[in-house]
Amino acid sequence: MVKHVDSKQGEGLVAVDRAISVIDALRDVGTASLADIARATGLSEPTALRYLAALRKHHIVGRDVKDGSYRLGVKLYEWGQAAPVETDPRSVAERPLMELASLLGETVELASAEGRQLVVLAVYPGSHAIRKEARVGDLEEWHATSVGKAILAQAGDEYVAEVLAGRSLNAFTPNTRTTAAALRVELDRVRERGYAIDDEESEQGLRCVGVAFRGRSGRYEYALSASGPAYRMTPDREGVIADRLLAAAAIIEEGLGVQAG
Repeated sequence: MVKHVDSKQGEGLVAVDRAISVIDALRDVGTASLADIARATGLSEPTALRYLAALRKHHIVGRDVKDGSYRLGVKLYEWGQAAPVETDPRSVAERPLMELASLLGETVELASAEGRQLVVLAVYPGSHAIRKEARVGDLEEWHATSVGKAILAQAGDEYVAEVLAGRSLNAFTPNTRTTAAALRVELDRVRERGYAIDDEESEQGLRCVGVAFRGRSGRYEYALSASGPAYRMTPDREGVIADRLLAAAAIIEEGLGVQAG
C-alpha cells in the first residue's frame, strides 16, 4: 500500500531542512551577511531573511547591531550543554565493535594509551577463535602490535619519544622491530596507508590490522584492531578490514563528542 505524505507535513519537513541549512552555514563561517547565507544555502534572500527572523526569535541566531551580520545564538550553546555526552569509550564502542566482530568473524580489540602504557579496554571475539586473545586490563606492546603502532603513528614525535624513552623493544618473533629507527620507519608507512599492521610481530601465526582514533581531548589516544590467524588475515583483506575499522572508529568518535576534522 502506498503511503501518502500529508502536504502540510511535507512542508514542515522542508522548513526544518531549510532552517538547519541556515544554522549549518553560520556554523561553517562564524558570522555572515544575509547575502552570504542566501548564497551558502541556495535560498533566495527574502526566504533566507524569513528563516533568520524565526531563528532569531528563539535565540538560535543572533545579529550584530553594528554591521547587521548574523551569528549562531546562545540557545544552541544551551542545547549543547544539555546534551548527554558519553565519556567512556567502552560504552560507545560496544555495539559497533560487537557488530564488527560478527561481520568480520575476527576478534576485535579496543585499546587505550594510558601515559606510557597501552591498556586493553575491551575484547570482542569473532566467530573464529584465535589461539591467544588479549584480556581486559592486559598491557600491549607498543612496537609489536597494530594498536600500538596505530596510536604512535598519529600521536606525534614528542609522544613517540616519551613512550620509547628507556624502553627495551623486545623481540617476540623474527618479524618484531627491535630498534627505534626501524620502528619510526614503520610508523611513516602507517601514516601513509592510514592503518597499522602486526605482521606476525607479537606472535607467530597472528596478523592484526589496527587504526587509531581520538578521544574527547582531540588527541589520538585509542585504537581498534582486528586479529586472526595469518592464513585468514591475508594482505588482500587488509584494506577492507581497515575501512571497516575506520568506520567504527568514526562512530565512536561521534559518540564521544569529538569534533569532526
